[in-house]
Amino acid sequence: MMKLIFEAVFLFIVIYFSYHYIILITKMKKTALIPSDKNDLSAVRKFPQKASDSPVISKNKLGLTMYAVMLVFLIAMFIFGKYNMKFSWTYLYLLFIPLINAKDLLNVFAVYDDGFISGSRFVPWKSLKSFHFKKIDLNHKFYGYSSEVNEGYELILKTNMSSHSLVVTKVEMKEKLVRVLEEKAKTT
Repeated sequence: MMKLIFEAVFLFIVIYFSYHYIILITKMKKTALIPSDKNDLSAVRKFPQKASDSPVISKNKLGLTMYAVMLVFLIAMFIFGKYNMKFSWTYLYLLFIPLINAKDLLNVFAVYDDGFISGSRFVPWKSLKSFHFKKIDLNHKFYGYSSEVNEGYELILKTNMSSHSLVVTKVEMKEKLVRVLEEKAKTT
């Protein structure tokens, strides 16, 4: 009975991450509202050390491949564990640690009509609860990465289950994001 529960939970988790992976790929095939050009890419950073990558599959092949390999590895371990009686199911859940941290696998932030991509997660607008900007100053955790970041803002997007953080280096981009986020928050 316990083995059946472990299998059901494991399959649910794998299906959940696979579903989000498929959604991410389908969204990356569409044209984003933001970033619309190279200036937008340089003004928004998922990581303060470098500018974001373009939200297209061709620019993120390595990260998407690593995500897929993790999913295939988990499925292979599930099949191996199912047919090998000496395999302990309790160790299988340690394999989810890389998937839990996979949310920051991609250096991408993009805004679409129906939601936004932050890292390797697509978040629909209905899941966005609030957002706010925090000025990066001397006491901020991102201060010191570059002069652009030192004069920028941290955007924190709070959702139902988590929060997403990114750095905005230009005031024009901050104003553009405020307009889009306020508009999308009103329509949901």
